[in-house]
Amino acid sequence: MKTSSPEPIFYSVPGVTLTIPVYTGHNLFNKLKSLFSFDTFSSVLVLVDENVNKYWDKKILEVLGKDTFYLVIKAAEKNKSLTTVEKIWTSLSQNRLDRRSLVINIGGGMACDIGAFAASTFMRGIPFVNVPTTLLAQADAAIGGKTGFNFNGLKNTIGTFASPLAIISDTAFLTTLPQREFNSGFAEIIKHAIIADAQLFADLGKKKLTNLKGKELDKILSQSTQIKCDIVKKDPYEKSDRKKLNFGHTVGHAIEMACKNKLLHGEAVAIGMIAEARVSFLSGHLSENKFRDIEKLLSNANLPIQITATNKKLIFEKMLSDKKNVSQQIKWVFLEDIGKVMVDVVLPTEIINEGLNYILK
Repeated sequence: MKTSSPEPIFYSVPGVTLTIPVYTGHNLFNKLKSLFSFDTFSSVLVLVDENVNKYWDKKILEVLGKDTFYLVIKAAEKNKSLTTVEKIWTSLSQNRLDRRSLVINIGGGMACDIGAFAASTFMRGIPFVNVPTTLLAQADAAIGGKTGFNFNGLKNTIGTFASPLAIISDTAFLTTLPQREFNSGFAEIIKHAIIADAQLFADLGKKKLTNLKGKELDKILSQSTQIKCDIVKKDPYEKSDRKKLNFGHTVGHAIEMACKNKLLHGEAVAIGMIAEARVSFLSGHLSENKFRDIEKLLSNANLPIQITATNKKLIFEKMLSDKKNVSQQIKWVFLEDIGKVMVDVVLPTEIINEGLNYILK
């Protein structure tokens, strides 16, 4: 199908002469070499996760050619580790990539995060492009310049801030995405609506999200991307405004680690958003009606809002190790309304416990 290139959404990094285009649309990967020049790079290495490679290896080879180096890495959160980083560094070294080389990360949030980290640290940093292939990565994980991997049982503990040359979000990749992974991606889209756009939140509530496709999906993904880019533009290094993007993640990351990655990231974040919206309600700020609206929207997206018999003490311990904390105080993103949040809120332990009790079956 013949398509025209869409207009990208941009975000910029203050103090750095760099503007990052984020392209969103269908069949964009076919146009990768026309979106920016490859002739200026001494060599190119493509890092692709095994799930994507299984369906798209021929297309990737067709677009990028035989002269490109390829590295297939294992998928899944458990492989977001130093071992995988070392494997990438080894490939970069053995294929003699240099500071004028390019790394192209093709895959979900795990592949984009870890590939970007490896590129940002090899020879003190070489250019990279992110091609996110899951809805969650396209809506959130691949955008904003955060890179990293999990360490010592904690989520994204080791990482850098490093900006890609471009982000190519081709919704054609979503056609081979399992339904559970597709549903998981809506957690981040819903999160963006909750923290920044009451109208988008209302619009999402009118749609059957699990069946979205075509131009309707492209439009919602573009709206979500715009929210993320606008926030990152104001605060690229998470000193203030960007912290609101962590809504649902204080509890969500803790659940993800406590459950040893049996939940997808979006599923854990959905449960985390319920817990964090609940403490906002219990603190007398978020109305009960708005809390129920959040609960309903996440449920309608086939996302979990509770978790079965998980060790609350372990979840709390993981929360205390969250990288956003200061002096062992948990810093919360606090909802006042749909589209209105506070950051760096410290809450009483009893209210936190009530919020956790609500999500534990």
